Amino acid sequence: MSQPEASSTSRGKSRRDGGKQSLYRPTRDERDRSGYNSGYRGKSRPAANVDAAPPTILLKTRANDTRSLSPVQQVKPSGPLASGENLSRDAFKVHARKDVSDNTAVLSMATPVKFLSKDLIFQDSLHDFLTDNCEFLVIGCVGLQWSGKSSVLSHLASSNCRTFVKQTVFSVATSSLQMEGLTGTIGLDAFVTGDRIIWLDCQPLLSAAIAEREIATNYNKDGYKEIHPKLESSCVGTLVEVESLQLLSFLYCICHILIVVQDSLGDPNLIRLLQTAEMLKPNLANDDTVADHMPHLVTIYNRAQPSDLVPEMLKQTHKFYKMAFKKSRLQISSEQFGDLQKTDDEANFVSLVDWTAANDQWTSYEETIPSLKAKLLALPRHSFGPTGLTEKSWFSFSIKAWEAVRKSMLMMEYARLLQ
Repeated sequence: MSQPEASSTSRGKSRRDGGKQSLYRPTRDERDRSGYNSGYRGKSRPAANVDAAPPTILLKTRANDTRSLSPVQQVKPSGPLASGENLSRDAFKVHARKDVSDNTAVLSMATPVKFLSKDLIFQDSLHDFLTDNCEFLVIGCVGLQWSGKSSVLSHLASSNCRTFVKQTVFSVATSSLQMEGLTGTIGLDAFVTGDRIIWLDCQPLLSAAIAEREIATNYNKDGYKEIHPKLESSCVGTLVEVESLQLLSFLYCICHILIVVQDSLGDPNLIRLLQTAEMLKPNLANDDTVADHMPHLVTIYNRAQPSDLVPEMLKQTHKFYKMAFKKSRLQISSEQFGDLQKTDDEANFVSLVDWTAANDQWTSYEETIPSLKAKLLALPRHSFGPTGLTEKSWFSFSIKAWEAVRKSMLMMEYARLLQ
């Protein structure tokens, strides 16, 4: 008998291991290979090395309309498609979605946001409305209390170069607030328009309402009267003046154009404050050899009377401002605000006639605002800060500028001299 048969018949029988008999039950795989408990017991198995014929695979071409779709492409039909009509290729088309992280998406601003809080703390709410655009313009506005700066800035921000729009963008001090001795703007408000102009409305300079709020805040603190001595009027005046100087120096650093609104001609206290803020302004230039940035200074005479607009009076007013800022680095004159004669005594000075005093002989308020905005946009925009400044990098530059102003040793020494 051959060797495969012997090995085949020996399975299922008793084996002896070390002289002892033990029963062995083959596994299922061994029974299938050896033919155990089948009709092929004792027969030889076919040779394993016989080459098998390659299998034949039959493929059936699928129709395009019955081909299964991936989960991304499957769309549930609605309307007439749900009744069994044929689906077109457009029904399975995946429409492009707008990327939320796209930097080009700009949020529209409906109301101003805080740039500096009432405690003069820097806020980051404006950053969400800024882009990577390099062609932007920053215009700030300052003035004394109730001089109408917020109203003028609101009309400039809402109007264009041709049409006047009477819209209140910034907070305006109403008659009820004025009766209570309060102001409309506290801190620094910012508003960005669609033409990429950043408008900054500052709280009133040398404001009695701000001084009263500081006194009320300090006295409302727990245990203030027991720990600290009573505030004197000179200390409150010094605090308000230092805050005004800090805000002016900060706006000098970050603005292309600074508008000064006043309701009287040649206020000496306001002019002295502007000159002092220029002296205390920190130098933020990267190189000491480069001149520090100074904005265009535009003076607006609000609520002007017809008697102040005669040619002789206007000539004396321009000459006064040229002499007051003769040694200043502020850009107080430009071709855009000059007349046809282009004399050297002219400054960036604009008169806004009172609403009730307007007549046919003088330019009305509605006509002056669009003309003023056109002149502001025509002023040359001098670069400042890092190279290639964008709106977002300007925001980062503003944070550093405010920290430099608050921590200026020159500002602290000047505050000690005032006390």
